[in-house]
Amino acid sequence: MRSPLKALLITASLVAASLGAATSAAAATAPPTLITTNFACSNGVCEVGPGNVGMSFAAGLDGTGGPAYTGPECNPYTMKVISGGLPPGLQLGEPDCEWTVTGASSQAGTYPFTVQITPAPNNLGQIPGPSGTQQLTITIGTGNSDRAVMKGAVFNVHIGGLTISAWDANIGARWSVSVTSTGRVLFSNAPRIAYYPIDGSQVVRGGSGYPCPFGGCDLTVTNNLGSSATVFLGKPTY
Repeated sequence: MRSPLKALLITASLVAASLGAATSAAAATAPPTLITTNFACSNGVCEVGPGNVGMSFAAGLDGTGGPAYTGPECNPYTMKVISGGLPPGLQLGEPDCEWTVTGASSQAGTYPFTVQITPAPNNLGQIPGPSGTQQLTITIGTGNSDRAVMKGAVFNVHIGGLTISAWDANIGARWSVSVTSTGRVLFSNAPRIAYYPIDGSQVVRGGSGYPCPFGGCDLTVTNNLGSSATVFLGKPTY
């Protein structure tokens, strides 16, 4: 005859296994979400821009999560606008295997829209999981609307120059950098370096000679749209 303790242990094991299977199933079917690190979010709605009338705009929309990808495509997600609409002149597409809002808007205003993120079909053409959604908005200004997100600064001895990394949907902006404590201008009115995929990710290079005391210093980064931010430049790299 099975002892009460042994029966209890068996029952507990079965319950744990059942809960584990349910948790694994739930994880496998959880919808993907949009990565919003570069956006300004409030109450679940994220501002992708802002942008400006007539200025080149690019903002990558990257997904995360969902089931493991097994399809032949280069991107594990498909995306589409399911409500609202993009500003006139902008479009959502997939150049270089990254979903990106690109173009140059022709009309100022604030444009809310919702993007649906769906796992890409697998090799059998089956959709392997549910879709997720994200509410977004893009505000288009008339010449000086901007939001620059500084990522870092590096001075590399081998290339003999300063590299500033940032994110800004206004990819046509031009950048200037100075030493915060002295006002010494390192370079001015420099465009971003073009690379792929085209996105709001900015890399700007310029200047000559390490501009700080060896321990590093703050740099002031501005652009022709009026944005200003401070970024710390550490010791040079070799």
